[in-house]
Amino acid sequence: MEHPLLFLPIILNALGLPAYGEPGQGGPLDQILAPHMQYSYLAMIICILIAKAATRNIEMIPKGVQNVMEMYVEGLEDFIIEQVGTRDKALIIYPMVATFGFLIFISNYMGLIPGFMSPTANLNVTLGCTLIAIVTYHALGIRFHGFKYIKHFMGPIKVMAPFFLVVETFSHAGRIASLSIRLFGNMMSKEMLLGLLFTMAGPYLAPLPIMLLGVLVCLLQAFIFVVLPVTYCAEAMGEAH
Repeated sequence: MEHPLLFLPIILNALGLPAYGEPGQGGPLDQILAPHMQYSYLAMIICILIAKAATRNIEMIPKGVQNVMEMYVEGLEDFIIEQVGTRDKALIIYPMVATFGFLIFISNYMGLIPGFMSPTANLNVTLGCTLIAIVTYHALGIRFHGFKYIKHFMGPIKVMAPFFLVVETFSHAGRIASLSIRLFGNMMSKEMLLGLLFTMAGPYLAPLPIMLLGVLVCLLQAFIFVVLPVTYCAEAMGEAH
């Protein structure tokens, strides 16, 4: 559910562009300029601008934006190394995980600003990120273990291999639903509650409790979407496989 008033669609409508992306009402431009895509593009631009600001004048003693970004970069790198075991393995997945964390963090918090929405409150966005993570960790499993990686799905007992194959297939398919729907569901519920409160109880004090709770939820969900792909990749690259 989107906020009753979204700034970017209003601007695009004034320019004569199909800003609300209604399916079946036009061509591909409708989907490209759907509200969740508009705010996804905005979140990407914000991430790029923050990264540029942090690296424009790098100093030996960091301060300001550079200090915050260095804390994020170094802290995340240490966490990934701890999970996967070596720095070489960590650097393989670091760009993907760092991008997920930064982009989802910005996207989640955008929904707390009146006139904006969280792109992650749309299942298309969260599912897209999830599929990238799922394909990546299976590709890493094959890269590190060859096609013997498939044995992971067969279980330790040959006679039970068909049964384990079905179970493991459903288990890994469940990760797609779990990872994407968890983020989408939490952001969507926040958007719905805020929309209802803005509409029924006024735009001032009534939405504040949900907005305060949303501050914690946005941070927690961004953290979870970082931790789970790291865990999946660590399992795929681990020697046990």
